[in-house]
Amino acid sequence: MFFFDFGASIYFFFFNLFLSGHGYTESQLGVSTSTMAAGNLAGALPAGRLVQRWGLRNALITCTIAGPAVLCARALSPAFPFQVGLAFLTGLALCLWAVCIAPTIAAITPESERPLAFSLVFSLGIGMGAAGALAGSRMPAWFAHAAELSGGLAPDQLTLIAACVIAALAVIPAMGLRTQRTVVAPRAGALFSPAVRRVLPAVAIWGLVAGSFSPFANVFLAVHLRLPLRSVGTVFSISQLCQVAAVLCAPLVLRRAGVSNGVFTMQIAVASCFMLLALTSHPVTASITYVALTAAQYMGEPGIYSLMMNIVPEEARGQASASMALVLGAAQLIAGACAGWTFTNFGYPVAFGIIALIALCAGFLFKTAAHARSHALVPIGSQSPAD
Repeated sequence: MFFFDFGASIYFFFFNLFLSGHGYTESQLGVSTSTMAAGNLAGALPAGRLVQRWGLRNALITCTIAGPAVLCARALSPAFPFQVGLAFLTGLALCLWAVCIAPTIAAITPESERPLAFSLVFSLGIGMGAAGALAGSRMPAWFAHAAELSGGLAPDQLTLIAACVIAALAVIPAMGLRTQRTVVAPRAGALFSPAVRRVLPAVAIWGLVAGSFSPFANVFLAVHLRLPLRSVGTVFSISQLCQVAAVLCAPLVLRRAGVSNGVFTMQIAVASCFMLLALTSHPVTASITYVALTAAQYMGEPGIYSLMMNIVPEEARGQASASMALVLGAAQLIAGACAGWTFTNFGYPVAFGIIALIALCAGFLFKTAAHARSHALVPIGSQSPAD
């Protein structure tokens, strides 16, 4: 995961700059991004079936080869039709990676250790985003001399290709999964099992929360709060550091409070932060609240994934992960469009109040789903493993 996340972080930090340098407008960049999102959604359920049919190891090997290969092809030509077609394939390949991660972590860890495992994975992803930005901003200068010897490839193309090579190194640890005794042979299963159907509504509602503000956070800080661009960057940097700390602390909270109670607490905290944002326009207070909001949001993610992986049998986790990716992706696409319209027509305070209510609904739905699971699995008088 280190290699894939690090390589992908370098690539996606620099890729839009590469396209902009070849004359792409914001509109064309938006088309490319939307096409990749469409590929991600289209591939979610087929990826789950592929995991069931091939097994986790083979699926991981496939995506660690196919993903960097498609990304490398995108670095070779900036032609718009070429980029749009490959953007869809990029979404398909990255969707397979996303679908494989949760069941792989669940397969190699006992239930009691999964919150810690998911926390380490999420914090690694956030940290690799920061490291990828640092590396990606310097690599073109490193490759300036090599470009003269490459036979036509520019430094920006060499940077993207090097990022793909780093990501492809993930195939080495993926091949080692054959030694894991917990990886089981796949078998066919229902698309949405009863256990998954209990959790997916909560996942969908939470997807509306997660996708409603993140795309507009920089606009909120710069336009609504009137922060200077340098201050916006500072707030984002502090927020990212707090996200890493929150994700690493999540296992302590989840172990002490239980998975479902921990998720519920974090989502109540997110709702509270949105209410505070709705009630204040002071730049410092709102900035601190935004940092707390992102920390609480990311702190709950390990618990959500742990809860989903705990309620389904091991052989069904690939399909459950695919279902979760599909629902989250669809919810976030809807949330982005609806939130943008609400921010424009009603203003940020009203929109934040609505998002806070949605976050409360998500918290109660997760709590209800975990409660139903405990009654289904645990005899009366026993303590639920989810709590």
